[in-house]
Amino acid sequence: MKTVVVIFLATLLYAENPQKSENVYSWQLTFPTFEKCKQFYQQYEADLLNGLLQHSRDKYNTNMDVDYVSCALVEMDWQKQQPVVLGQNVMYQKERQ
Repeated sequence: MKTVVVIFLATLLYAENPQKSENVYSWQLTFPTFEKCKQFYQQYEADLLNGLLQHSRDKYNTNMDVDYVSCALVEMDWQKQQPVVLGQNVMYQKERQ
């Protein structure tokens, strides 16, 4: 079954090898619209970014940086591991050096 929803999509970069990355999807946290996602992000930005860093330490056992976070309109198909991204609005982007 396919479902179209708005979720958070984040890309994490390995601190020791920024060319390597992992994508993280908020499977359990969905929104009906981009606006609702944006409002949630603005209210909980610090907690969300810190949570991504903690998640990266727990799951990948290494320090990572948050490259970007977006509210993404996706088609989720539970038969596949990754959603099809139909569109996105960037909420946070790491400053480029």
